[in-house]
Order: sequence, then C-alpha cells, then structure tokens
Amino acid sequence: MALTHEFAWSASRASNFAECRRRHYYSYYGGWLGWDSRAEPARREIYQLGKLKRMPMVAGSAVHESLSDYFHAKPGHVADVKETTDRALSKLRESFRESQSGKGRQSPSRFTHLAEHYYHEDSVKDRAAVASYGKHYVERIERCVQGFFALRELAWVREASPNDYVFVENSQNAFGSFMLRGTKVFGTPDFALRDGDGNVHLYDWKTGRPTEDDAFQLHVYAIFAREEWGVPLERFSGYDVYLDGGGVVRCEITAESLVAAENRIQASADAMRELHFNADRGMGDAEIFPLIPLDSPAARACARCNFRELCGR
Repeated sequence: MALTHEFAWSASRASNFAECRRRHYYSYYGGWLGWDSRAEPARREIYQLGKLKRMPMVAGSAVHESLSDYFHAKPGHVADVKETTDRALSKLRESFRESQSGKGRQSPSRFTHLAEHYYHEDSVKDRAAVASYGKHYVERIERCVQGFFALRELAWVREASPNDYVFVENSQNAFGSFMLRGTKVFGTPDFALRDGDGNVHLYDWKTGRPTEDDAFQLHVYAIFAREEWGVPLERFSGYDVYLDGGGVVRCEITAESLVAAENRIQASADAMRELHFNADRGMGDAEIFPLIPLDSPAARACARCNFRELCGR
C-alpha cells in the first residue's frame, strides 16, 4: 500500500518545530516522496539531507539496538556486558564504514550517511581526527553498557522473565502510535515490563545528558500505555535511565500532570497544524516556515543541522 502524507505529532517533531520551523518543513514536507527516483530533484536532495545522521545519534542507536537484542535473546541466551558492548561497538563501526566508503551517499535509506562526512567537518578531516572522534563514542558506548549492567535499580529488569515483558522496542514496532483528541501521536517506548502485582514499569534508555523534556516524554509514554495497553495511571511507573553515569530517575506522574501533558501536546499540535499541508500534492511554500534569525542565540543550532547548505548557513 502506498504511503500517504498525513498530519501527526511526536515529541521529536514538536521539538524540531519549536527550534526551527524551516527544518521542520524540510524534515516532514519538502523531502516527502524524495525516495522515489521520479521525484523532483529538489525533493530528492532534501530527502537525502534528511537521512543524514550524526555520530551521537549513531552511538545512541547502537546502544538501544544492543539492549533490545539482549532482551530479545532471552531466555535462550543471556548476554553479558562484554558481548553486549562488542555488539554495540560493531554496529557503530559498521555504520561509520558505510558512511566513509560512500555507501550512505549512494543509498541513504539502506546505509548510514554521516553529516560529518557530507559536510567534511574537522572531526573527520584526517586519520588522527577520526581516531580521536571515534574514541569518544567508543568510550561512551562502553560506559553506557556498563551502566546498564551495573545499576542496582535495574537488577530485577535484567533478571526478569520474558513472560513479564510488556514491550521491547525493535525495528518492527518502533513506529507505534495512538490517537489523542483527534491527533495521531507517535511515541514508542524502549522497554516495559509488569511486576508481580500487575504494575507496569516503563524504562527510557538515555545515552546522553538529561534534558528538560525528558519528564514530558515519559508523560507521553504514560498516555501511550493507557491508550494502547489499557494501563491506568495508578498502575504505571516511568523511569529515565541515564546509562552514562546519571542513574535511574523515576518520573512523578499525577492525574494533573498528565492532563497538563495532554494540553501541551494539543497546543503544540494546533500550532503545527496551522502550517500543515498535503505534501502528496506538492512541495508547498518553504517561506511560510521561517528560518531562525541569524542574530538569535538559537541560530547556534544551524551548525548541527542536516539542511544548513539549503539555507546558506
């Protein structure tokens, strides 16, 4: 069945929209249908830029995928810290090689194409720079996996039977959604399991530093659990797990804070819907999605944007 363009909300889309509306346009409108060889050259270019990844994202994905592998392999096989680390590092190195070899440029939907390579950034300018840059993410992955196995709060998670798992994210279920007040909301958690009393505990793996939106994301997952799994709030607990030394932080979610989160989603979706158009029918007008003013402190985000060459920045 052919893909059709539709309006949807997610926390990442909302963050994108709030930071830079032009980037939001490129990400969800301008590059739509750009995977088709018959698409306009402009769509194809935007689509290919949108597929660029950065090393922090690739390293984070490697950890997430390896933890998913850890849970999916049980009970027949229980990986240890070395096996899980090696698997994550293998994923990181494979992604880097794909990009370095040019495979990602040739087929960005199948292979990794790093923005660092595309923009010839200093971090990959020569062998010494690559070695230093790569070491940083190798060490981050090692710390994150070690954190997963060392955190005492996760002992029961590591020891739990797969029969108690409610959800383990993988490539097949990574785009789950639910309806909230007439809006399609994407929001798939990393891992959830049920304890002996029937309570559901949801864990969000974090490989970077804490952000102010982390608690909000867990509220989105609480709504997901209510709508998709039928879990009432009194039976739900959500945790941010900062694998790189930050520990496990339980998020306090109340009936009032959940309503506030729903209202925040609604307000964000309303603002996004004002600029929405059907990208199946054309590329629309990028100008109605304004750029970040160059003299704004927020313009610092341009330096890490996949689309910066389109904006001349």
